[in-house]
Amino acid sequence: MAVLPEVHRSGLGRALVAAAEGYLRERSFELLQVKTLGPTHPSDEYRRTRLFYEAVGFQALEEIHGLWGSGNPCLLMVKALR
Repeated sequence: MAVLPEVHRSGLGRALVAAAEGYLRERSFELLQVKTLGPTHPSDEYRRTRLFYEAVGFQALEEIHGLWGSGNPCLLMVKALR
């Protein structure tokens, strides 16, 4: 899931996450997970992505090295749906 940069800060990302959460809650899911580029990679774009996910209630769980190849750390983030 992604939102084009030209519509960042329009509420579209929050609406997408809320729709996914509603769909999953209706089906009794308990957790929602996202994977994004981890903080040990010096990317300002993905720093903002992580801040967005934190703002909508996700918590960083673990940074995994090697999943996406060397130099691309994967940050696993989770959000409780109950």
